[in-house]
Amino acid sequence: MRLNPIGLALDMTGDAASRVGEDRFDGVIFDMDGTLVEPLLDFAGIRSRLGVPPGQGILEAIEAMPPPQRSGASRWLVGQELAAAAEAKLMPGAAEAVEAIRRAGLKTALMTRNTRRAMEIVLTKLSLRFDLAWSREDGPVKPSGDGIVLVCRQMGVLPRRAACVGDFEYDVLAANAAGAYSILLASGERPSWADQARCVIKSLFEMPGVLGISGAP
Repeated sequence: MRLNPIGLALDMTGDAASRVGEDRFDGVIFDMDGTLVEPLLDFAGIRSRLGVPPGQGILEAIEAMPPPQRSGASRWLVGQELAAAAEAKLMPGAAEAVEAIRRAGLKTALMTRNTRRAMEIVLTKLSLRFDLAWSREDGPVKPSGDGIVLVCRQMGVLPRRAACVGDFEYDVLAANAAGAYSILLASGERPSWADQARCVIKSLFEMPGVLGISGAP
């Protein structure tokens, strides 16, 4: 798979946001936890409970466990995900961003490392509609770019014409590996790895400007 140059990160505020939109996109891929919905999963607590060392993904750590331990850890994690999904609330600007993107005729996808049951709960609870929804049961997960390539293929969108927005480093790494346009949502403190993203925004209300589409109905 060809890797595109990452380039410099952009802070998308004011006029800077509108300038990026000169390169039109055909599709947008959203992360779920911490991007579309408020972050309710206690990842630090999950890591502590499962003994996941810093720098290793939770799913990857579970996969590396011996079978009996892996089964118990997986069931426990799913329980945490389902509990968080049941309490899911939209992030500010999420509904407006998705609606503006759909109104502009761009394809939309939701891509999460969550289990499918949790993803479906969120979609139903919050009345969210996407052309494609991808959970960890559907194939490769972030930080691999392979899942994004497959999502783009199913949507009929070239990866280089897709924008991927997320709040975690894995979101950025996956988008860059796939050759897509990586957008980091940094609503709080800017992380040390933010410059890996092609674009950094503070709110989903900035998304129409980044994409070069109208945010008004």
